[in-house]
Amino acid sequence: LQPDDNSRLQPDDVFRLQPDDVIRMQPDDVFRLQADDVFRLQPCEDGSLTVHSALHDQCFHSSAGSILESRYIYLELGLKAYLSARQNAARREQADETARNEQAGETSRREQAEGVSVLEIGFGSGINALLCAIEFENARRNRICCDKPQTDLNSATSNCENATSNLNNALAFPEEIYFESIELYPIPEEIWSQLDYAPLLAASDSERNHRIDSERDHSINIDRDQIKVIFEKIHRAPWNQVCEILPGFKLHKRHEDILTFIPAAQYQVVFFDAFSPDCQPELWSKEVFAKIKEKLLPGAVMSTYSSK
Repeated sequence: LQPDDNSRLQPDDVFRLQPDDVIRMQPDDVFRLQADDVFRLQPCEDGSLTVHSALHDQCFHSSAGSILESRYIYLELGLKAYLSARQNAARREQADETARNEQAGETSRREQAEGVSVLEIGFGSGINALLCAIEFENARRNRICCDKPQTDLNSATSNCENATSNLNNALAFPEEIYFESIELYPIPEEIWSQLDYAPLLAASDSERNHRIDSERDHSINIDRDQIKVIFEKIHRAPWNQVCEILPGFKLHKRHEDILTFIPAAQYQVVFFDAFSPDCQPELWSKEVFAKIKEKLLPGAVMSTYSSK
């Protein structure tokens, strides 16, 4: 982008509050509601784009890359860390149950993974919700792989064996995810529509074979057009309503201030992705974290980029 590209993104409309509305608000609230933030796009080292906020004089992501940061901090160390811990605990319980049932001559029953509730502080560009939705959809497609009718018995057997092996080695993604995200300053469509993450997240069949890490599989089984559709659904979903972005993946975007919001659920995973403590120290307070902690379920995980 050229330095003057952001000028065309500035809104032409000017909004003001009527006197009656001001009377019902505190002076600080009036200042918060002024539409004085200007967003511009900024390239990252990983080839992705991030967003710079003029109001906070800070970018949404690390200069190393929006995808790199979101995938490592929130997907790997947040959602997947929780799922891994829960899966290991479930396997230990199942092993104990199997041992007890073998002694009693009974058969162990296999239960489906229960749903997961995620709370995100700072919706931002929507990249965290997008990555979670993609992983969720990949897992869903893997689960139904063996349910598809096959005309070739040998091919069907091979496909099911491969799918079963992948499922046994992969994380047990839940069949339902509730993703609740708080944002006080949503970015306009003129900005998010240019955040083309799809080409960087999608890969051709030949590329997928080279993207499998020995420790983690970051391969994406969804093409770029499908990723674009998911990303657009995430951003076009109405605020303050629960919307189903994918079958089983529900998104609840809340246009609110974290200081005054009331949690709508109980959560197993928290993405704390607000602006930095230097920029918004009031959000990194004991009171804010105590309010979140009250709604956490046992074994919950919170991930963030700052430990200051």
